[in-house]
Amino acid sequence: MYKISHSSDLKGEVVISGSKNAALPIVAANYILDNEVILHNKPHISDIRNMEALAETALTTSTSYFDLTNDLAKKFRASILLIPLGLVKYGEVRFVGSGGCNIGKRSLDTFEDALVKAGISVSYEGEHKIFKVTGMPKRNIMLQEFSVTAVEALITYLAFLKGLDYEVNIYQVATEPHVKNLIAFLNNAGADITLGIDHTIVVKPVSKMQIKTPEFTIVSDYIEAGTYFAIGAGVDNSELTISNMNVDDLSAMYNTAEKIGINFRILDKHTINVNAYNKPNYQAIKRLEVRIFPGFPSDLQPIFGCLLTQCYGISKIFETLYEGRFGYLNELENLGAKVEILNPHQALVLWATKLKGGYVASTDLRGGSAMVLAGIMAQGTTYITNEAIIERGYDNILHKLTQIGVAIEQINKEE
Repeated sequence: MYKISHSSDLKGEVVISGSKNAALPIVAANYILDNEVILHNKPHISDIRNMEALAETALTTSTSYFDLTNDLAKKFRASILLIPLGLVKYGEVRFVGSGGCNIGKRSLDTFEDALVKAGISVSYEGEHKIFKVTGMPKRNIMLQEFSVTAVEALITYLAFLKGLDYEVNIYQVATEPHVKNLIAFLNNAGADITLGIDHTIVVKPVSKMQIKTPEFTIVSDYIEAGTYFAIGAGVDNSELTISNMNVDDLSAMYNTAEKIGINFRILDKHTINVNAYNKPNYQAIKRLEVRIFPGFPSDLQPIFGCLLTQCYGISKIFETLYEGRFGYLNELENLGAKVEILNPHQALVLWATKLKGGYVASTDLRGGSAMVLAGIMAQGTTYITNEAIIERGYDNILHKLTQIGVAIEQINKEE
């Protein structure tokens, strides 16, 4: 449980860690290379530890097929990214199912359809899914939607597929920074993958995968950067410098920040300064709409939804991707926020409110970051349960927050 006391006057620099969403598929792909590539900027988070533990257990215990039926696979969504590893090394994978945040249905239909079009059969045996190599991929693969996970799994499998003597064209692909970083990793490992500006990917055949350089740097986490941006903008009399980021990844966020009235300056390609000095004049925004990259990220919607509780007027949030991402709004109500959930995809934040401390829960990873911001802004003391969910995606969060002046500590539930 996190205990947060009202804090203000936050000052200092926050150094952004490596991207969770980039590290997970890269770590999984590196196991195909027997971990020959040294990864830099890898975040120290529980999802990465679980990925590594699951991969190493499966590699140690698997015989005729790659065994992903360990209960650990159920604890985090990204466990499905180990399926290409099993297909490449064993030709067959048995999978128990992934878990993670409760933010509504995230169907695996697109993920499975992509693999089927790549020559993989999908069947069931009891509670297990069986993925098996049965043929070669189609020359043209149209994804059902802009699914990051489907793209990552597909290109990882195709990059290491032996016997491929023609190029594969993939259409309707996600282009998030972590997808681009995975492509760079695979190309460094010897693949020939090109990402087009028209949301297409071309995977060309290579005679042999050969690592170009033995080290690779994981891109910094633009969602973590956006989270600390919101903290710097929302906490009274605060000013933060956020470094080790790629400022170009957050263009949609800057547009939203300008509409609200947030003061910020882009210092260089990797550094931004943000302050809360104009907070008394923050204005609601008519429509905070989540879109695929480079639109406003769904992962930043909850923390900006929390920030909107400090804005004058009525803000409307339109969550286009997930129907269960508004759970954090119910928690904000416990602290005094005025919100109205219209339907699973639309909600209103009503006027600026003074939040008061209380007990709230981390409904999911990004909802947890919203609770952290709310706890810092709220008068009194706020207790956040399910804090382990937050630590799935935020590297060294307690240290980073205390370094800039947040009164936060981790306590036992009994206390």
